[in-house]
Amino acid sequence: MNQSVISGRLTKDPECKEFNEGKIVCDFTVAVNGYKKEDTIYIKVKAWGNRAKSCGKFCKKGSLVNVSGALRENSWKTKEGNQRKELYILASDVEFVQRPQESTDNNSTKIEESNEKPNKDIPQVTEEELEQVPF
Repeated sequence: MNQSVISGRLTKDPECKEFNEGKIVCDFTVAVNGYKKEDTIYIKVKAWGNRAKSCGKFCKKGSLVNVSGALRENSWKTKEGNQRKELYILASDVEFVQRPQESTDNNSTKIEESNEKPNKDIPQVTEEELEQVPF
């Protein structure tokens, strides 16, 4: 079974893109603490659809999240012809534990996915740009 579960803080605001067909993807990186500060690892996360909308709306740099999903590999060739690979988690569930400005109480809030219309602040992606996406 391919299932990963992580807990950590976003390293920067999520980047969301909307495609012509109305599909939305949201990319962000989560810093996961190790036993020592130098053991911190940074894990890329990709969310799609309503989950992506919720991440774009409720997450920002410093947000504490719990993410579960499948570990995926993305590979592509650079313009120079070099082969590149990256691992990421394809999120099946994102729990918004704490926003950066909130106090450090133990209340976690799981935001349910909504059926609201796409956010107009999310940039539209053209077909040409979609063909350049390395996945």
